[in-house]
Amino acid sequence: MSRAGYLPRGLSLTNARKSPWVALIVPGIVGFLLSLTEQGDQLILMAVFGATISYILMMASHIKLRVSEPDLPRPYSTPGGILTSGIALVLACIALVAVFLSDKKMAVAGTEISVAALSAIAYAVFVAYFALYSRHHLVAHAPGEED
Repeated sequence: MSRAGYLPRGLSLTNARKSPWVALIVPGIVGFLLSLTEQGDQLILMAVFGATISYILMMASHIKLRVSEPDLPRPYSTPGGILTSGIALVLACIALVAVFLSDKKMAVAGTEISVAALSAIAYAVFVAYFALYSRHHLVAHAPGEED
């Protein structure tokens, strides 16, 4: 994704075997440092928040594509089609509500903030990075952008 311009290009650095070593090391270091905070339950809550947002977007995208492009050739057809995706979307929304119901508070710079709100802020920063910078610097012939 960094080669295509969605993430900072520095994450694309590869070694002699073409492994993106920076993209592997950076998240590992961040995760390790966060694990030292002894706030494992809050880290799990952040991960669940991110996963449910991802599931909601995937299911909504699948439903929208099925409705707007019903005759598009597809190499794989979802069993149950829109019904299955609709059920998964409802379940993901319930999981997102559960994240907010079981939300914990975290001390950040001397202020109490909810973990879900902190995660939402992080996602907003990532979306802003894409909207303001990255989408204007996409690489058309990157591996992830080829048809």
